[in-house]
Amino acid sequence: MTTEQPADVVERRRDPKRSLSIRATVPVARLTEAQGEQLASLISHLRASGVAPAGAPFVRYHTFGDDETDLETGIPVGDDADGTDRIAVTELPGGTAVSTWHLGAHDRLAEAYARLEAWLGEHRRTPAGPAWEVYTWIDPTEPLDPSAWPSPTEWSTEIVQPVRPA
Repeated sequence: MTTEQPADVVERRRDPKRSLSIRATVPVARLTEAQGEQLASLISHLRASGVAPAGAPFVRYHTFGDDETDLETGIPVGDDADGTDRIAVTELPGGTAVSTWHLGAHDRLAEAYARLEAWLGEHRRTPAGPAWEVYTWIDPTEPLDPSAWPSPTEWSTEIVQPVRPA
């Protein structure tokens, strides 16, 4: 499932993506655990509902502080998906966005965010909402099983940042 991707920043127009997601404010110390719990709940809900995902899972940080973060974990879906009291029908925004890829474990993910920040500064552009990470190495059609994932050195994660028009 992993493919080599360029480390360059690319600007393009994106279509909105209907999604199911769980959003919560969580302590930074529980970030990985919370993401795993949310993703497992979403995958279980899709399987129980008989709904196929329409893309790779994503995580969007609406705010990120020193102690806690407003975290949204989601999976793109078609029009046939419904939410629950905890799982909301949401949308990844369409419009102009810049993106870049990070290859490898997430301990160096900040390098990809730094590339996006440098691009924004160089092109005098501003964000148009929170960025999100797309985890192409997680198969949302399968139960969540980190032991079945590829080695972290093979993870391919896209970071997408919506931007205001030039």
